[in-house]
Amino acid sequence: MIISMKALKSYIDNNGRLAIPAKIRKKLHLNVGDEVSIKYSDSELVVSTFHSNIEKARNILEKYKDIDLQKELKLMRTEDADKF
Repeated sequence: MIISMKALKSYIDNNGRLAIPAKIRKKLHLNVGDEVSIKYSDSELVVSTFHSNIEKARNILEKYKDIDLQKELKLMRTEDADKF
């Protein structure tokens, strides 16, 4: 999957805060006080919204829709407990 990304210039202020340009905030429906997550590697930051993270989680869980995950977790815990 290829994701098209646009780059805009921003800055970090004296308090270490990263400014997100208004154009991006508007497009992503970000408001003052909204929570975002920040992932980083050696030379890259990725900022994602709460809603995009929820959507990613839903897509991951979709492939397990026919499995009772709660039952599976209980079974795993029981098996782990039996080892000790």
